[in-house]
Amino acid sequence: MDEFVFESIDLIQIAIASYLAIGVLLATVGPAGKAISDEVRRVSNPLTYAFNNQTPPSATKIFLLRFLLMLGMTLLWSILIWGVLKEHRLQLEIEKNRIEKSSGLWFQHMGGCGSIHCRDCQHTEKVTSFIHGIDSSYSGFQCQGCGLLTSLTGGGPGRANQYKESLECSCGGHYEREKRLFCPNCKSENLAYSMEFIT
Repeated sequence: MDEFVFESIDLIQIAIASYLAIGVLLATVGPAGKAISDEVRRVSNPLTYAFNNQTPPSATKIFLLRFLLMLGMTLLWSILIWGVLKEHRLQLEIEKNRIEKSSGLWFQHMGGCGSIHCRDCQHTEKVTSFIHGIDSSYSGFQCQGCGLLTSLTGGGPGRANQYKESLECSCGGHYEREKRLFCPNCKSENLAYSMEFIT
């Protein structure tokens, strides 16, 4: 009986030590460690306090903040880790979208009228990204099925979304403005844009 009690106590101590070791590991590395470091960095940024004419916290207070955040994560990691992982996934998705939007050619990053040139097949085609007049505008679109580049008229008083009714291509595809442009000839996204005029 005594052996069983000592064995149970040993198992409980091992479980507690494992729980705390996992908590310390999570609080120092990975998404939780990064979140703690980001929060400490945000709090210790002197510009935050300069705008409000406040005194930044002392090094002791910053150390105490880091210690308390790490202690909280160490003790409560089984509850807090889900929120940290959710926030981490959200940040990864935001970064992925930012990288995706920063590569390639997009109508939102072009202006006026000009030509796109495919660096792979050397195809060149005139394209309108966005131009406007006094009471109308022309916005560029690309069919996601056949790659046809077109501009649709819209705008003017009370007609800002007029083009939305004609976003279906004759091939059955759908015109998009919020997608990365691709070559109508070879479907490559390796394009260059040369603007000829802007309004």
